Amino acid sequence: MKLKEYLKIEKHTQMSFIEQIEMATGSRIPQGTFAKWITGSRIPRKTEMVMLHKITQGAVQPNDFYLGE
Repeated sequence: MKLKEYLKIEKHTQMSFIEQIEMATGSRIPQGTFAKWITGSRIPRKTEMVMLHKITQGAVQPNDFYLGE
């Protein structure tokens, strides 16, 4: 599932999900970076992909950033 789709289904804003990441991991993702992940103009690093996979309980997987629409 694409990150954008996950946010919509879970009724998250970018900022609310960034806050969830920070609470779960202690890491702060810049909003600009997160927006690029959503649009596909930037692919998260391996550690970031693992973190997203864990926080979304497997709904967003690393391959989702590589596969087309």
